Amino acid sequence: MVEKVYAYILKSHENTDTLLAFTHKGYPEVPMQVPGGTLEEGESPYEGMKREVFEESGLTEFYDIEKLGEAFLSDAEGKEEFLGHFFVCRTEIAPEEWEHTVTGDGEDEGLVFQYRWLPPQKVLLVYDYYFHVFMRPEYLPSLFTQESLLGLPNNTISLMPPTPLWQREFINAREELIKVLPDPEIEHIGSTSVPDLPAKPMIDMAISVPDPERHIDVVERCGYQYRGEQGIEGRFYFVKGPPDNRTHHIHMFEKDSPLYREHLLFRDTLREEPSLAREYGKLKLRLWRKLSGNRKVYTESKSEFIEYIIGKTRRKNL
Repeated sequence: MVEKVYAYILKSHENTDTLLAFTHKGYPEVPMQVPGGTLEEGESPYEGMKREVFEESGLTEFYDIEKLGEAFLSDAEGKEEFLGHFFVCRTEIAPEEWEHTVTGDGEDEGLVFQYRWLPPQKVLLVYDYYFHVFMRPEYLPSLFTQESLLGLPNNTISLMPPTPLWQREFINAREELIKVLPDPEIEHIGSTSVPDLPAKPMIDMAISVPDPERHIDVVERCGYQYRGEQGIEGRFYFVKGPPDNRTHHIHMFEKDSPLYREHLLFRDTLREEPSLAREYGKLKLRLWRKLSGNRKVYTESKSEFIEYIIGKTRRKNL
């Protein structure tokens, strides 16, 4: 079986780790990648990783090399299967940006790669989240810190890998709200509530409560800001955190509201059908790369898939 190696190269930048990635000069349609390639005959994964990094980036000085693990993978078309070996290492001497002409005798020889360092909020722009199975907080804790995994500037798109932190944050928020609201249902919704799904690092909650208008001030006293319906009739929408670091959203509805049930239906369907969750995750990543930060259009572009899933689940339950 063919074996390949991949290197997650980290560099500290203003007390935060960043990840080295490249694009293909002259081929804007090719996704961003990290250094890696096919092992040569008789070559160990460790030796192959160092060779590929040198051929593709020119880097020779890196340290703290650690093998994260290996996984059986397939190419983008799902035709070629191979064993991938994943490494992490560090460097502190590489420039902020540079171009390198690939050496060696592989299929990339002569191509020009353009390198830059990605902050944690942009790491999942690298192709592809479901391919890079070790690009997770449990394997790269210095890159995906707690600070980077919760909170996002208003109107910004950033998808992060899933973390148990999101469930803990929901539980803490729920415990606070349940003390002040009468007979509430409070549920964790959105992508942070679905296992193995990349998500904006903000906690979304759906609340069903009798006469929600009477409880606006109660929720505000818990640190949330009321924003009205925000284009969805019957929704009472709240946010938490300053504009440059939103951490929580509340979608509050009248008891037994169909809109509340739709949020739960979509979440539960993704939890129960991992293949659909994976499809949704890939869609989110494609839209993020394509729309370059237009959060309004990004949100609208997901609506067709969401409506399809809700409709499909309803028909199945008839």
